[in-house]
Amino acid sequence: MLVGTYEHRMDSKGRVVLPSKLREEIGEGAFATIGIDRCVSIYSAAEWEKVLERLGQLPFSKGKARDFSRLLMASAYEAQFDTSGRILIPPHLRNHASLKQEVTIIGVGDHIELWDTSIWKEYMERIRSELPNIAEEVEGL
Repeated sequence: MLVGTYEHRMDSKGRVVLPSKLREEIGEGAFATIGIDRCVSIYSAAEWEKVLERLGQLPFSKGKARDFSRLLMASAYEAQFDTSGRILIPPHLRNHASLKQEVTIIGVGDHIELWDTSIWKEYMERIRSELPNIAEEVEGL
């Protein structure tokens, strides 16, 4: 399971080292795409197949389903790890997430998310302040 929070630096070419624990869980290759929030989502090949299956089940006759599917698929990038454990984040994904040099890598169960560290810290502050209200609305915990 992909869990934890790690802070790293992205180099000038857009490469970032993923922690070895997360790389082991992801496997050889990975698929990166835009995250629903201002982040980059990275999936293992097996998890990406599950995403594709779920996208295939969306009603293509619905405009929002088409929009979501197109955006997710058009933004997808098949990534490989280099010998140093780095993954290249293409410019369109870096722009979506406003990634600068300092990035925070989080495990979210079935995928990894890359966040610009300043955006991540703002997000976490907001969520922590709203946690009691969020817990009230989340069922099944």
